[in-house]
Amino acid sequence: MSPNKLRLAIGASLLALFMVACGKAPQPEPAAPPPAPAETPAPADEAVPAPSEEAPPADAAEPAPSPAPEPPPPTEPSPVPKPTATAMEPSLDSMRVAIPGAKISVPVDLRYQVDGDALAGRPVTVHLAAIPRVTGAKLHVELKNAPGLQVAAKPLDVQKASAKTAYRQQLSVTRSGAGPDHLRVLVTMEMAEGLAFGYYTVPLASGITAQKQESVKQR
Repeated sequence: MSPNKLRLAIGASLLALFMVACGKAPQPEPAAPPPAPAETPAPADEAVPAPSEEAPPADAAEPAPSPAPEPPPPTEPSPVPKPTATAMEPSLDSMRVAIPGAKISVPVDLRYQVDGDALAGRPVTVHLAAIPRVTGAKLHVELKNAPGLQVAAKPLDVQKASAKTAYRQQLSVTRSGAGPDHLRVLVTMEMAEGLAFGYYTVPLASGITAQKQESVKQR
């Protein structure tokens, strides 16, 4: 082999080796991704509370408005007059006892007081107090009409009358010049034996005048 061919063969071999070396050169590996940051564990003493399904406490809600107070029921009027005396009524001890009629069957005491003398055309106030001695029903006290007397009052009616209880009545009486100087009062009450009644006489004069008249009669 000639030297030129030898050199060509050596050059070709070196070129082939160089090409093979270049083809098998190691490729650079891709860079690995940075490690993910590690999760920080929650402290042991701070446990995460689990969601609760319980309803919130009642006091946490908005308070409901309080209902308006209901007005008290109306008080029904009592059909029985109250026997208690008011400040304008006289005491029983200061009232005089009315004169009962000859024929009387009702066990009721009638007391009265006249505020002044019944002069002609001048109204006076008469206080009456009916006091049953026994228990009865339908106690009725009524003034009998008489010529010359004007009486402004309604009859006193008590459905159930208790013993020793004073049932009062106040009335206004105007006497004319020819009118009588006394009142006639009818008192009735139902008892177990039946209806009892009686008439009483009430002088139209004050206590002082009546005492003077009685003292003159005694003389």
